[in-house]
Amino acid sequence: MWRRVALLSPMISSSSRSLMLKQAASGLKVGESFATDIIKPEEPVLPPKEKAPFITFVLGGPGSGKGTQCEKIVETFGLQHLSAGDLLRREIAMHTENGAMILNLIKDGKIVPSEVTVKLIQKELESSDNRKFLIDGFPRTEENRVAFERIIRADPDVVLFFDCPEEEMVKRVLNRNQGRIDDNITTMKKRLKIFNALNRPVIDYYKNKGKLYTINAVGTVDDIFQHVLPIFNSFEQLKESSHVNPKSHLGSSLKPRHHQQLKQHRQNEYNNSGFTSLSFTKPSPTPLLIGKQSIHRTQLEALDSVITDLEASAQKGISITEPEIFASLLETCYNLRAIDHGVRVHHLIPPYLLRNNVGISSKLVRLYASCGYAEVAHEVFDRMSKRESSPFAWNSLISGYAELGQYEDAMALYFQMAEDGVKPDRFTFPRVLKACGGIGSVQIGEAIHRDLVKAGFGYDVHVLNALVDMYAKCGDIVKARNVFDMIPNKDYVSWNSMLTGYLHHGLLHEALDIFRLMVQNGIDPDKVAISSVLARVLSFKHGRQLHGWVIRRGMEWELSVANALIVLYSKRGQLGQACFIFDQMLERDTVSWNAIISAHSRDSNGFKYFEQMQHADAKPDGITFVSVLSLCANTGMVEDGERLFSLMSKEYGINPKMEHYACMVNLYGRAGMMEEAYSMIVQEMEFEAGPTVWGALLYACYLHGNTDIGEVSAQRLFELEPDNEHNFELLMRIYSKAKRAEDVERVRQMLVDRGLET
Repeated sequence: MWRRVALLSPMISSSSRSLMLKQAASGLKVGESFATDIIKPEEPVLPPKEKAPFITFVLGGPGSGKGTQCEKIVETFGLQHLSAGDLLRREIAMHTENGAMILNLIKDGKIVPSEVTVKLIQKELESSDNRKFLIDGFPRTEENRVAFERIIRADPDVVLFFDCPEEEMVKRVLNRNQGRIDDNITTMKKRLKIFNALNRPVIDYYKNKGKLYTINAVGTVDDIFQHVLPIFNSFEQLKESSHVNPKSHLGSSLKPRHHQQLKQHRQNEYNNSGFTSLSFTKPSPTPLLIGKQSIHRTQLEALDSVITDLEASAQKGISITEPEIFASLLETCYNLRAIDHGVRVHHLIPPYLLRNNVGISSKLVRLYASCGYAEVAHEVFDRMSKRESSPFAWNSLISGYAELGQYEDAMALYFQMAEDGVKPDRFTFPRVLKACGGIGSVQIGEAIHRDLVKAGFGYDVHVLNALVDMYAKCGDIVKARNVFDMIPNKDYVSWNSMLTGYLHHGLLHEALDIFRLMVQNGIDPDKVAISSVLARVLSFKHGRQLHGWVIRRGMEWELSVANALIVLYSKRGQLGQACFIFDQMLERDTVSWNAIISAHSRDSNGFKYFEQMQHADAKPDGITFVSVLSLCANTGMVEDGERLFSLMSKEYGINPKMEHYACMVNLYGRAGMMEEAYSMIVQEMEFEAGPTVWGALLYACYLHGNTDIGEVSAQRLFELEPDNEHNFELLMRIYSKAKRAEDVERVRQMLVDRGLET
């Protein structure tokens, strides 16, 4: 309905526009990723070579039937069929320089770098007169995807995922005798498991971008193709070239001629008589289609168009009162996290409808709360007349407060639910338990534990996972483990909750036991678990073993894992290895840059990486500036430190925190600028200085023998950290350097009086 209305919208008259808008909004679906408008071009159509290529990715496991479907799509719509595997095999067959390298990598059991594969695809895209491509079985991994976006600088127009039950795929492969020689049920299931681990992040990425079309790949070839046809038929330029006569010179399908050559080439690859380079003839260009052309639009653009039309209708006095329209629009705004569009929808909803319709008001509460506007969500919540009828709005508001760290407000809402007689559901308890973990109250957590058991959710895996996390955060790791052991069918969240709980408490041995149990139970730890262990592993030997385990599973370039590896090696002084990992990363985030800058906190190379970070348009954060300011302090670059401290707030809008002031005090103190360091604390800081700031000043006084400021610093530290003997010892050293033996003895007596002397 959504796509149909969008197609017709330019052609409908203003008198019938309101009705069509209502149908459009009520038909808006979350799964739709684009809409098309048909318009007359104002400018002459460019030749096909100038157009951006139409790109389709096709994903699916072995036995999903995607290969057969690719052939039908190519035959029907005239797309050029590219296969990453075929391109690699062709390089080998033609004895190119790349081919030798690819062959050696395969012989060694290694993966061909994504950059090599993508550049072969790029070569095909640029050399073909066809501007419509179907790329089969690509991208297999996130590394493939990132490399494609970086090198090709284009997104696919369509991503097809042929979804098929595991049992069906195993049966197809084993029955068709086209699998590998050693294929059996066990090896097939292992292959599918590997496929899911590699492909799932790619599938989720394009799903979030609204590009993914999931095809139910169960049934006959023709049945499955019936699910595919509507997708490609919705693109006008593909409909123009579909079902053409292959023998016609004017036909726009390039498949018959190209397809036969590719088949012949594949046959040649397996010929023992040697290989020769095939000369692919250039296909005839598609005749120009002067007239109507399609415009590809994202979900957000389509949503904006509908809301704009609704606003125009409202301005003309056309009343829109159907709750289904607003419910559908709010659902889409929530899924797209489009808060600005949600506010516009809110303004269109009649107040009486918002007051009396629980469904619409609940969706609006959820939208505001999930986007960080908990106070606005609470205002809408307070105006609801029937909020006791469902826990939906309550859950949304509790979640909103918990995500913002306003745990007390979230807990208060939970207790208000009980007072108002609203029955919690299975979605209430995980949200409340998260808030309880934030507060750190094990007593309240135990009370909620009793509530959820009484409510019948004592065996719900999602609720139990939240319980494990809550008890671990509240400090009762034994109860966390007891709950964990009760979970019958543990999922990734269960294992990760227990693992991070142990790591949070510094119980690395127990964490590694959990890690081993995961593997023994057939659950490969995901990137969250791996990066958590790598970040805290104490033994370099264990860290290197884990690195090898990660490499064997092809996960070393997962962003969070690579970041953790940089930290692992830099902490052990292996800067060369840390830099190698950083330089090989295809994707970097702020954490990546912070890790490599921090690794060089004692040499000027940190500045080189900071400058690269700025040129890469990565946004530095507070942690970044702690690292570069520490670097300035360690290398004595006072002017650079002052410049960066000013840059932090003026250019990046980062207000200095305690650790930034500590870095500046350390910077001035190490340079012997004691007055500037003291002035930074008493004149520049907008809040009370903590132990790290006064501690930096006291250490600087020790370095430069400044007893006056040293005494002031020590006195403040004695108040802030009365049990820290290090501060007393440092003051004693300052007095000792100044030959003040009586003061040394006086401070030593203070240590004895406080029971700190050993």
